[in-house]
Amino acid sequence: MTVNQTTLVNKIVSLQTLLGFCIGKLRDDTLDTVDEIEAWVNEIVCKSKNRSMQEKKNRCEICNSKEEPYNLELHHIAGRKHDYRTITVDKKCHYELSESQKTWDARWLQKDQPENVRLGFLLMGIHDVLMLKGKKTGCSAYGELAQKLRQRIYQTLNMEEGDYA
Repeated sequence: MTVNQTTLVNKIVSLQTLLGFCIGKLRDDTLDTVDEIEAWVNEIVCKSKNRSMQEKKNRCEICNSKEEPYNLELHHIAGRKHDYRTITVDKKCHYELSESQKTWDARWLQKDQPENVRLGFLLMGIHDVLMLKGKKTGCSAYGELAQKLRQRIYQTLNMEEGDYA
């Protein structure tokens, strides 16, 4: 092998090493993001009714803005009449989420829906929360997760009562 060929091989190996490092960093960052999203969504879903109604964080869970307590509100993810789960949001994010709820299936306006419909509304609320968080933070993983929920939402809202598990 000539000196020029050896130099070229060394440059290629260096380039592969650099790219491998960058790909590994991207993989780690992506997994960290997915872990953060999973922990946040699980916190929302598993929160007790008592905690959900009383616990207000010191910042908006959507856009992460730190606000005065009077500018933060609790948003009922599925709507107050369908589920107790809430997140802390600033007034702007609360407005956007509430306006989105007004476009949901007409059954959302009525109380005492079957469990599958209430679950569908909770999934719709989680979808909207994820979409808005992705938009506000610039993290596409939130929107990607929301997209994956869409088919499940449709199925849940249209199944017969008692057919879910």
